Amino acid sequence: MKISIKYTGSIINLPSAVVDTLKDAGENELKVLIGVTSFASRFNDFDALFPILCDKLDLDVNEIKKALSFWAKAGIIELEGECELSCDAVLSLADIENASPSFTGAQITKLLEENKEMESLFKSAQEVLGKSFNTHDYNSLLYIKVYFKFSDEYILMLLAHCAEIEKSSWAYIRKTAKNLYDEGIDTFEKLDMHFSARRNKRSLEYKIRRLFGVGEREFTKREREIFEKWINSKINFELIEKAYELTIDNIGKASLAYTTKVLDNWLENGIKTAEAATESIEKHKNKLSMSTFDTDDFFEAALKRSSEMFKEGSKE
Repeated sequence: MKISIKYTGSIINLPSAVVDTLKDAGENELKVLIGVTSFASRFNDFDALFPILCDKLDLDVNEIKKALSFWAKAGIIELEGECELSCDAVLSLADIENASPSFTGAQITKLLEENKEMESLFKSAQEVLGKSFNTHDYNSLLYIKVYFKFSDEYILMLLAHCAEIEKSSWAYIRKTAKNLYDEGIDTFEKLDMHFSARRNKRSLEYKIRRLFGVGEREFTKREREIFEKWINSKINFELIEKAYELTIDNIGKASLAYTTKVLDNWLENGIKTAEAATESIEKHKNKLSMSTFDTDDFFEAALKRSSEMFKEGSKE
C-alpha cells in the first residue's frame, strides 16, 4: 500500500523526535502540538493565542498549559517564562462577562457557593448530558450562559437536543448556540418552536421515505427538490399519501412525477386535505360515469334507429 500526503495548503513542520514521544502523548497533547505549530507565526504573542486555541481545540487554558508542559519536558518545544492565568480574581458573573472562559476549579467552586441558581443549572446540565463536569465543562457552560445570556430553561433544552442527536461536544454546542443566537432564536419559546418545527420536518421526511420505499439511501437531486418542496410547503402527509394511492390506481405503479402532478393540480384547485381530495376524486368518477352513460345511450339509440331503418328498407 502506498500513502501520499496531500499538501494543498500551508504545511506544518514538526521535529522527527515527536515520533518517539507519541506513545506517551494523549489526545490533548496531540491537539495542542498541532494547534500551536499551525500558528507558529504568532509565537511572540502567545498570550493572545490562548483564546484562539481554546476555541479551535475545545480545551481550556489549563488543559493547553498542561499539554505545553508535556512537550517542553519531552524536549520538543521551549517555554520562555510562565503564562499565568489572568482571571484569578474573577469570582462573579459581572466579572466573567468580559473575560475568557478559563477559570480554575477553585474559582468555579466559590462561584457556585455564592450563586445557587448557577449551581442548580450545572447540576441539571450534568444530568442532561449524562456526565460529571470537569473544569473545561464548567468553563464551556459558563461561556454560553454569560456570553449569549440565554435562560436556564433555554440552555437545558439546547443541551437535551444535542444529547438526543448524539452531538454533545462543547464545540458543537457552542456552534449551535451561536447559530441560534444569530438567527434571533434567543428565548425559550422561540427555541421550543424551532425544535418542534425541526422534529416535524424529520417526521415528514421519514414518512415520505417509507411511502416511496426510499429507505436510508441518499435522495437523488430530483427527489430532494420535490420532497423539500413538499416539506417546506407543509403539505399534509395524508394528502401526499392520497396522491400516491391515486397514482397506483391509475397507472399501476409508483411514479414520483405522476404523484407530483396530482398534488400540484390539487393545490392549484385549493384542495389541501385528504378528505377534500377524496371528494374531488369521487366527483371526477361520477362525471366520467355520467359521460359514459350518455355515450352508451347515444350509441344504443343510433343502433336502434339504424335497425328500424334497415327493416323499413327491406319491406320496400
